[in-house]
Amino acid sequence: MEFPALTVMIFLRKDLGFRLLNPLRLLGVTGFLVVVSVFAQQGNANANPMVLLIFALAFFVLGIVQWIKAWFRLNRGVRQHSYYIGTSLYEFRRLPEFIHRNRRFSRFIDPLLCMLAGLVFYPISHAMTAWLFLSALSLRTIEYAVHQKYRDMDLDTIDGMIMAERQGQTVEYFENAEGTAQRPQSPGIPTGLGEDVEEHMKNRKNKQ
Repeated sequence: MEFPALTVMIFLRKDLGFRLLNPLRLLGVTGFLVVVSVFAQQGNANANPMVLLIFALAFFVLGIVQWIKAWFRLNRGVRQHSYYIGTSLYEFRRLPEFIHRNRRFSRFIDPLLCMLAGLVFYPISHAMTAWLFLSALSLRTIEYAVHQKYRDMDLDTIDGMIMAERQGQTVEYFENAEGTAQRPQSPGIPTGLGEDVEEHMKNRKNKQ
């Protein structure tokens, strides 16, 4: 579902990741949309797949432009995940803080805007409407998956910190415990010969 979502992220997002905008990926998605547009049922005037074809070409051009911008950011040393799914163009600072937290705008409003755009295109092109609805559902799915992934990573980090603190307390307790049994010192390994062994060897030598 990443590819339908990518076709609308180009129009809805800025600062997309460098590897997310791989030109081969963009070309493949564009080629698929071109094939769908060309071989769509021409007898249905309401479908009007030419609108979808124009959308595909605009997607490719804007995708290449964003890829070049991502390359410039990379050369300037900007730290960014190469598969970053972008920040919404419509997430204005004046919005309530509740909307800004946890990417709520990108997770919910962007897919909704995509569906509204599909409704706008419905009188013009049913094919375009169908693709925008599919892209909106794909975008919502991608956003949900990314949100769950990073939330689990944060929870794993917190759990690791708690376990490290508990292990540190255990180590500190046993290091400072009173009455800890001391290990007896090793008597060592005898390296010389006993008197009885020496006497036995002398008597054997005299007999020879």
